[in-house]
Amino acid sequence: MSPGRDLEHFSDSVDDMFRRLGLPDPVVMATLSSEWDELAGPPWTGRSKPLYIKGTTLVVEASSASMVAFLRYGEKGLIEVLEERLGGGVVTGVEIRAPGR
Repeated sequence: MSPGRDLEHFSDSVDDMFRRLGLPDPVVMATLSSEWDELAGPPWTGRSKPLYIKGTTLVVEASSASMVAFLRYGEKGLIEVLEERLGGGVVTGVEIRAPGR
């Protein structure tokens, strides 16, 4: 290391790398996966699971094809809850997919 060069925390470097690659923060996805039922609440609990984040869109898998339309009615409320818990701009949209798609 050269004199005068500041040390950078490893986590900052990893966060920067994820941003440059357009990947979501892995901590956010881990939080969504492990706390989904508590975060999402009704009607999402037991009827869906988070798959991944694409940009700022959370991709969610519905438990059945018939649940897709039903869950679309709850998108706005889910986004509001996630903004409160994860911070603004992390999840700004939700894409709901049928299982196996």
